[in-house]
Amino acid sequence: MKTPALPPLRRIVPALFAALILTSVGFAAGPGPKPVAPVDLTAYALVLHVDQARGDDIKGDGSSTRPFASIVQGLEAAGKPTEKARVAILVSQGRYVQPTFALKPHVDLYGGFAAPGGKRDIYAHPTQLDGAGQNRIAIGADHARIDGFHFVNGRVRGKGAALLCDATSPEVFNCVFVNNRTLIPMPWNPPLLHETANDGGAVMCLNGAAPRLKHNLFYANSTECGRGAALAVDRRSSPRVDRNVFANNRAGLDDPMRSSDGGAVSWFDWSGGEFSGNVVVANEALTRNDAGGVFVALWSAPRIADNIIVANEGGDDAGGLFLGGQEHRYDAPLDAYPPADQFNIEVRRNVFVGNANSSKNSGAMRVTMETRAHFADNLIAENLGGFYIQRSEIFAERNTVWQDWQFLEDKPSLGPSRYVGNVLKGPVGPVESRVTFAGNMAEASVPGGPHLAVADIFADDALDGALVSLRFDPLTFTTTLVTKDPLPAGADFAGRPVLFGDNLKRVKGGKVGQWRVIARAGGNEIVIWGRLDAVTVAPKNFHILRTFTPKAGAPAGLGARLR
Repeated sequence: MKTPALPPLRRIVPALFAALILTSVGFAAGPGPKPVAPVDLTAYALVLHVDQARGDDIKGDGSSTRPFASIVQGLEAAGKPTEKARVAILVSQGRYVQPTFALKPHVDLYGGFAAPGGKRDIYAHPTQLDGAGQNRIAIGADHARIDGFHFVNGRVRGKGAALLCDATSPEVFNCVFVNNRTLIPMPWNPPLLHETANDGGAVMCLNGAAPRLKHNLFYANSTECGRGAALAVDRRSSPRVDRNVFANNRAGLDDPMRSSDGGAVSWFDWSGGEFSGNVVVANEALTRNDAGGVFVALWSAPRIADNIIVANEGGDDAGGLFLGGQEHRYDAPLDAYPPADQFNIEVRRNVFVGNANSSKNSGAMRVTMETRAHFADNLIAENLGGFYIQRSEIFAERNTVWQDWQFLEDKPSLGPSRYVGNVLKGPVGPVESRVTFAGNMAEASVPGGPHLAVADIFADDALDGALVSLRFDPLTFTTTLVTKDPLPAGADFAGRPVLFGDNLKRVKGGKVGQWRVIARAGGNEIVIWGRLDAVTVAPKNFHILRTFTPKAGAPAGLGARLR
């Protein structure tokens, strides 16, 4: 893949944070749902209306004055549309409890309307698809779109409690997925660890599915035993997952056999696609499972770019990101190592802050099991365990690793690795692989060289302050913290990692506080995605992490930059 030309060093991480910017007045830009996204009805041959409160499935005709009462009736009335004669179904606010329904090709569903023909705001006028804790909510279809719905309380003893995309590729935009859960298989007593169970607490992509998931919010979804509490991708699927928020999801609530990797997201079994521009914050893989944030294994190779990955926790390896080539094999030989044109993971322009794992050695990430990956322009700082590479083939260029790092083990089947133009603060752990170093900032003990001596070349643009109060909003699933003093006028803090707690000037990071991601900030308010963990006393202080922008005169060609 050809690497695009890159700008001067001084245009680095602030642009990365700005790529996830939210406006000061709401959620119109950046990741997460766009509440008042307009719908272009001129693109449709037929427009139908559904309104639970005003509608009637017997006497209604789907017009704004005589709407249907149920989505199922609207889908039936859509008939058999075609690519050139699509149908839109506009669904008013309300709680829709119904059996599992299937999307329909060339039919697009839009929720969030105050009334038939009324204003649209998916938060102010939520259209809830409620599984009532009893069933899966929906099944995907090709050439279909679902936009502006709240998928809540889906439950299934299977995969995908809110939405199952099995060899289908719908568009899923501006939706909110809350409190969906897959249940443990029954019976579940496999002879080996790490077997596949019921993946995809909210959404499951399976058997070549390639849906588009954009501007959605996944909050408090879970698996009892299965990978990907919010989203799971398996069996050569290739979704595009773009500008979503994954907050406070948990995998492995009841998992005796370590089959629940990926507290937020899992990619498995030769799957690809793209994971870009997302916020992944405060997710957790429980019961000794890997990757509190994003898990990638068994020769899967999605492009992972421009994400903010903060405060995720792994029960075993990796807090933020786990990359593995081979799967865990106990009863069969390992696979042959695939060539680079079939397996190479791109990890570019991501921010890893405040992540942790149980042994505190790979909080930011663990890259292992014959992974081949290209790391470029990533920022890794303030994690409990940093850049942990093991038995893999790596090209790492222009990353800022402002903490510990190591490169363990080697294997004859792997090619040599290269580190070029990185800032590697250290302390450095063992470096045991065949790896060459050129033009890096690193400790003198790092093999090769010469290296530029480690120095703090970054501007101090962090911000510390005191807090007065906090409140959680169950409508938008954000938390607002009120500051004692006004924030600097005109400053843009959206997308920045922020730490809450006490005595933050004394100790930053670790368990003394909680890292989160700012959704928007201004005046005396900081709004973060998701919620803080319950504590006896509310946090008293905040610390907005610096952007790691190089100071004037800093050496060129070192560390993370955007484009």
